[in-house]
Amino acid sequence: MKIASAEVAHLMTQWYTYIKESAIPQAIAIKDEIEHALKNMEEDEYLLVFFQLLDFRHKLLTEEFPESSEHSYEKIKNLEEDIKKTNDSLQYFHYFFSGQYHYYKKDFINAIRFYKFAEEKLKSIGKEIETAEFHYKIAVAYYYIKQNFFSLRHAETALDIFKAHEQEIYLTRKINCEMVLGANKFDLFRYNEAEAHYQKALADAQSIDNQSLTGKAYHNIGISYAERKLYEKAEEYLRKAISIPEHLSSRVGINSVSDLTRVLYKQGAKDEAHSFLQKGISMAQVADDGEYHAKFQLIKALYEDGDLQTVSNSLEYLESRMLWPDVEDFAQDIADYFKELKDDRNTVVYLEKVIHAKEQISKVTEELE
Repeated sequence: MKIASAEVAHLMTQWYTYIKESAIPQAIAIKDEIEHALKNMEEDEYLLVFFQLLDFRHKLLTEEFPESSEHSYEKIKNLEEDIKKTNDSLQYFHYFFSGQYHYYKKDFINAIRFYKFAEEKLKSIGKEIETAEFHYKIAVAYYYIKQNFFSLRHAETALDIFKAHEQEIYLTRKINCEMVLGANKFDLFRYNEAEAHYQKALADAQSIDNQSLTGKAYHNIGISYAERKLYEKAEEYLRKAISIPEHLSSRVGINSVSDLTRVLYKQGAKDEAHSFLQKGISMAQVADDGEYHAKFQLIKALYEDGDLQTVSNSLEYLESRMLWPDVEDFAQDIADYFKELKDDRNTVVYLEKVIHAKEQISKVTEELE
């Protein structure tokens, strides 16, 4: 007897919910159930295409971008012409998931381009929560290219929608929205407002005992102190962040180790900084993360080896990846380091790189228009 397509559609909706919640064991279990059901399902081309899109999104969650995820993306790209012949709903998910793929690859420009294509189809979904999910995702992408006003607008829209839903499963999204709002307001020098968002996020994360989000909140508070050169407070919160295993093993964990390493070097705690440097290098090697390998090599070359060639090469790598906010951040650190040494020539060289990075960031809006 054939399984009704409506029954399989219900399972797929639940699968997508687990994916959005990063509930990996549940997502894997229900995927197996769906794959079995598809073999016995009445014919439904829409659901077969939707399965391939969700399977791609599932891989983004579970496989940390090995070659299989890139292969899956190529399969989705090959489906594009077929998807264009379907309804707006499938087209929305195609563009939305493609945006997430580029976001996780740190190709933020293309991520936003795909999100904007998705936005044109968003009304077809007709679900308020999916609308909030969209606005949250694009807000984060805009933040990473320092388009703060765009990011704020989308984050505020997402938070307003999530606030209208009292279910606990949406509290994690509210917490994430608070952190995005805090990060943007910090960049806009609205420090008191940023602190309020971060502290609310921290309190809410602790209230539901969500260790991963608690660590993320500590991380954000820590880097907000580091940016203001309040290094003792920065160290306190970054240590709290990396003391939480769920945070340390997350995508943000290596960032906390990098930031703490820099903070310790700036305070002159070279032995302890070296220990965290080695930890970070090891984490980057295990993750095969070229970005953080370059960052830790830059930190080592600057603060330990005085190897200006490696400093330059590492910064050039970040430039080649068009990670302009990171280039600006590290170039400013390098300029500050040489200023302390009264090395005026190198101070000027790296301040010029700061200016160049800022100019590249400002060009992003033009590229997206």
